[in-house]
Amino acid sequence: MVSSLFFSTSCYSASPLASKLSSSSSSSASPLASKLSSSSSSSSSSSISISHRNLHVRRRDALLLLSSSVLASPPLLSASAQEPNSDPQQEEERVVHIFQEASPCVVFIKDLELQPKGGGRSKKSPLAAKTVISQVIEQDEDEEWIDAKVEGTGSGFIWDKAGHIVTNYHVIDKLATDQTSMQRCKVYLQDLNGNTFSKEGKLIGYDPSYDLAILKVDVEGDKLRPALIGTSHDLRVGQSCFAIGNPYGYEHTLTTGVVSGLGREIPSPNGRPIRGAIQTDAAINSGNSGGPLIDSHGHVIGINTATFTKKGTGISSGVNFAIPIDVVLRTVPNLIVYGTSVSNRF
Repeated sequence: MVSSLFFSTSCYSASPLASKLSSSSSSSASPLASKLSSSSSSSSSSSISISHRNLHVRRRDALLLLSSSVLASPPLLSASAQEPNSDPQQEEERVVHIFQEASPCVVFIKDLELQPKGGGRSKKSPLAAKTVISQVIEQDEDEEWIDAKVEGTGSGFIWDKAGHIVTNYHVIDKLATDQTSMQRCKVYLQDLNGNTFSKEGKLIGYDPSYDLAILKVDVEGDKLRPALIGTSHDLRVGQSCFAIGNPYGYEHTLTTGVVSGLGREIPSPNGRPIRGAIQTDAAINSGNSGGPLIDSHGHVIGINTATFTKKGTGISSGVNFAIPIDVVLRTVPNLIVYGTSVSNRF
């Protein structure tokens, strides 16, 4: 705009009247022509001076307007620019703290044995083979659902100081269906000092419709750290979550991810749908079944139960599912008292 204005003032100084009078002055030097030429020059100089003055005023006004606009409307910043970046070391320490607080509540179910009621020699359950199972719950042409368990191993978490342990039904289903056994298994726990010890666990309740089961161990309450129970009704897609379990027999394994989806529907062991399941990309592999899915506060928000894979590969696709803790809260008290859920008692 400034260069355009300067160009306009140059054109204005070479007016036709000034050129004509200047030409007449060179051909005849009459006093009148001189006077007219002088007058024209004076007028032209005055016009140029006025034009320059106007130009300076316009430039000043433009600068003032621009300055006021900048002051009145500061540049918009992205959310990341407005908020200071979190310290990676602090984030790392937070995750470490969550694991340290939550891991003592996680147990591992191993070496399941069917112990005859009349005593005598116990026999190994088929679950003790410790081979990877890919039990198909539901499938189509290219995809399948599989239980996140290894034969002979599973995960769970301590529910209360009375020694009740929550796990998946499909982890202990052989115990539940064997009518000649005492329905017991071996459970490995961790004391408050981080030392691992084992106890016999007795199956006292289960419900395949919700893929839930309750084991009972006889341990002094002060040696147990029950899990902190949260809620699943206010979860949001994108929030952080953590899974602790026993994948392929590797105890106290932590995986991290986010809540990828809510309100999913997955099949239960008896074919009935489990609604409201939590989808996560936190790695859930064979042996994670029954372990807790935890939020950023260390509260249990779900029970890891299944993964979605390409058919025949057995490899997790990152699409994993957990039973919402609100379903567990409604079901577990009945399993402890009655051995089954209310819906199965009538």
